[in-house]
Amino acid sequence: MSLVIHQGLMDIVEPDGTRSDYERFIITRNPDGSCTMRTVTRSPAGDLLRDVNHLDAPDWRPIEAMGRLFFKGEAMGTVLRRLIGDKMHSYVWQGDGEMDYQVFDAPPKMTVGFHPIQHEAWKMNFIDRGNNDYQPLLTHTVSNTWNGKSLSHGMKLESRVCYDGLETVTVPAGTFECERFTWQTPFDKELHIWCHGSERFLVKETVARGDKEGTVYELVDYEKKEVG
Repeated sequence: MSLVIHQGLMDIVEPDGTRSDYERFIITRNPDGSCTMRTVTRSPAGDLLRDVNHLDAPDWRPIEAMGRLFFKGEAMGTVLRRLIGDKMHSYVWQGDGEMDYQVFDAPPKMTVGFHPIQHEAWKMNFIDRGNNDYQPLLTHTVSNTWNGKSLSHGMKLESRVCYDGLETVTVPAGTFECERFTWQTPFDKELHIWCHGSERFLVKETVARGDKEGTVYELVDYEKKEVG
């Protein structure tokens, strides 16, 4: 099987129209059918830097994920997670360098959240495309905040998502046929999400309701390569 590589850049456009580089990503469809997502996110203020790596199985069940966080010039630590059967093994190294290990239940269709904007599309992977009613979404996050300013073993968060159907979207990187979703998040926001292709990368996201309403994340640079 060939290796398929998607790479690109997401911008953030704030409600006042200010545009900033936000997140660089690489997504690969691996030879065994699994998918890897790598992201580097920098906040518009420049005080937050997040480095994340996700690996999902061909059926989109998370296999492992790792995230590092830097905030206001300080290393906040690293979280490593591995799903084995119905358990999630979580390792946390915080600023003092000490490691803490815990095991959590990992129900079917649970996603693992580290807060990259590109991963919002992968949170939709267990949503039934044949059902246009709201469906439950379960995420075990590393941080119970909107933009993930902290890093820990985290907690499970329940929310709901509606699949809205197919929609053609034009962004600075081009025009894409997308799947559209409405996500009513645990943070009292409503997000509209558009993702594209079999690797389901994020093309656009808007904050339709809640804090920072009117904010847009959009794909501004994109390249696809197939190797082998």
